[in-house]
Amino acid sequence: MVRKISLAVTVSLLLAHTPHAFASSDMEDCTWSDDTCLLKGAPVLAPDNDSRDNLLRLLSEAKSFALPVQPMPADITRSRDFYFAYHPQWDDVSPQSTSADAAPIEDKALAEQLAALQIDPAAMSADNGEQENRFVSNNTESVSQFFAALLADGALTPEQRHTLAQARVALLSGATSEQVSASLAALPAGAPALYKAYLDAAARFYEGDYAGAAQGFSALVKSDSPWLAETAQYMLMRTALNKSSQQSTGEYGDFDVTRVSHDDVVQAQNAAQAYLQRWSQGHYADSARGMLRRINWYLQAWPQLAERYEQAFQHAASPQALRGLVTEYDNVFGMQFYEHPLTEAFPEASLVSFIELLRALRLNSDNKPVLTQDALNTSKPAFEKGGKLPLWRNLQLNLWMATGNYAAVLQEVAPAQTLPAHDILVFSEQVIYGEALMAQQQWPAARDFWLRLLKLSQDNEQQQYVQAKLAATLVYMGDTAAVFAPDSAVTSLRYRSRVLKTQASPELLRQQATKGPNSEERTIALHTLLVRDLTENRFGDWLNDKKLTSAITPPVTGEAFDDVNLSIFDWNGDTTEPGYVCQSLNETVTALSKNAKDPHALNCLGEFFRTTRTQVDLWKESAGNGVLEAAISRKEPFGQSDRQRYYQRIIASPKAEPEDKSYALYRAIMCYAPSGANDCGGEEVDKLKRKGWFTQLKTQYPGSPWAQKLKYYW
Repeated sequence: MVRKISLAVTVSLLLAHTPHAFASSDMEDCTWSDDTCLLKGAPVLAPDNDSRDNLLRLLSEAKSFALPVQPMPADITRSRDFYFAYHPQWDDVSPQSTSADAAPIEDKALAEQLAALQIDPAAMSADNGEQENRFVSNNTESVSQFFAALLADGALTPEQRHTLAQARVALLSGATSEQVSASLAALPAGAPALYKAYLDAAARFYEGDYAGAAQGFSALVKSDSPWLAETAQYMLMRTALNKSSQQSTGEYGDFDVTRVSHDDVVQAQNAAQAYLQRWSQGHYADSARGMLRRINWYLQAWPQLAERYEQAFQHAASPQALRGLVTEYDNVFGMQFYEHPLTEAFPEASLVSFIELLRALRLNSDNKPVLTQDALNTSKPAFEKGGKLPLWRNLQLNLWMATGNYAAVLQEVAPAQTLPAHDILVFSEQVIYGEALMAQQQWPAARDFWLRLLKLSQDNEQQQYVQAKLAATLVYMGDTAAVFAPDSAVTSLRYRSRVLKTQASPELLRQQATKGPNSEERTIALHTLLVRDLTENRFGDWLNDKKLTSAITPPVTGEAFDDVNLSIFDWNGDTTEPGYVCQSLNETVTALSKNAKDPHALNCLGEFFRTTRTQVDLWKESAGNGVLEAAISRKEPFGQSDRQRYYQRIIASPKAEPEDKSYALYRAIMCYAPSGANDCGGEEVDKLKRKGWFTQLKTQYPGSPWAQKLKYYW
């Protein structure tokens, strides 16, 4: 069919029925193998990392391949976009075009063949986009290789070549075996008849007539034509393999490997081995080896399959080829071992064993790893045999961490004096040591360790990862101010922003709003401060703090900082509910600074929060910050509005005017519209209480527009 089956075709053939990747629990994700989708895991070998990340990092380092990692911002002190998680914008990047050098050569060769065979190029315009299963090789590349075989065969006349070429082009466009046979009926015996038999077998293969295809290809295996003989043997393997999965569709339309035909898979295995024995360096040798992985998968021959992947990883010649293999591997092994992880190493595949045993160290619902110490000890000889004891050591350290044996980690690992530029195992070991210090709450020691590791590291990813650990340590030890010291090693604006929003005192926020290193940080600090002034009833402070805007020249704007937009505090009251008039936020807060119980001003403050949705936004930058998120977590986060509290205060006030009280009753009930869930903040109020508000509004203020407008109390 084709001279060389590419890795992309091999992967497509192998994974025609496979489900989504089983590497991690993320549901929102870009297509991992796309060029525009970058590594989203931490730069360590860890159980919680995506298995594909772990594998690609380890393999790429060994091959000195460049990793598809996120770019470092030009100034990390002004950007919050470097973090260890999926970035939604990766989906918006246009895929990189293929090399400008390769495609024209292929097109030129095909054009020359078409001219030599007197075939109209327009006939090659059939739609051959995304193809799956048996159709994957019915493409212009395989047509070109058939043309090459015709042109190289001196036993054919020009007219015979033309007729055979036309039939192959028709097959590209979906011609049936009957149509192909009819178009070739006038060809004589001899060499033309052999190509005719091949085209008939190929047509039957694409139609799903595997018995007819097998019969046709079998008759050509001993052909005097080298191309026909080799291609027929290869196609016997593909025919049996595709036949084996005809009944493999599961109950819900998914692929069920247990439903494949064992006899057909064995037949495919024999055909593949026969091909490789005769043509070990043949046109389809790489594809045949790839198909043997699929065959081992179908046979559930996991040790043999692990060994094949180990070999394939070693022979991957490019970063993209390696990435495709990693994707393929994770779909196959991930599907098998995601819910029931491997607990014993494969004898001849220590690298695969490492990835799967690392997966087995993820904590289950009982907060325990599946892998036990006894099982890990049993696997040690396999790693010794493969010369991969450092991988086993990493598993041991991670197992001690997973089971709380932090003392063992601290005894086994020594803090590094130097750090290689590219050695993920060494760096991972150092990180585990620091995490053990944190687990034992040795905060000063952990702080000093992370500072030293930061100085040793020569890698941007590593440095940002350690910065998050350092920031978390400082928060845990109660030294939040150290994050913002002039000589602080925590320079990432993302991490500093997380601490400002969740841990900083009003005094520290004022400090950073006026003396922060740049407009970005000053804007974040001031926005957080102003929101907290309002939600914590510091109305006089708000009036003074708002003046600090003048110290920021100018405040940052744009999508990247829309969670801290200072212009929101210029609210003029125009967006309130029609029929209820409010003045500007500045005038509203001025009234509250004089009387914090002012009913009208409280309603208007509620309108500000309702119409602008202003809060200290903890969602926008929450992903990919590691242990820092645990360190800054609060049961009741700062800066979250509670409009319901305003309404309840007004409802209970004997001095509230009817206009204000009726509106507060209306809005308090509307907090639960239409779902019945509270949308105003604060504690949930039961339905009986809401019914009471509804009754009060309808009976005490029947003439108000709010009583007339409201029909339910949800």
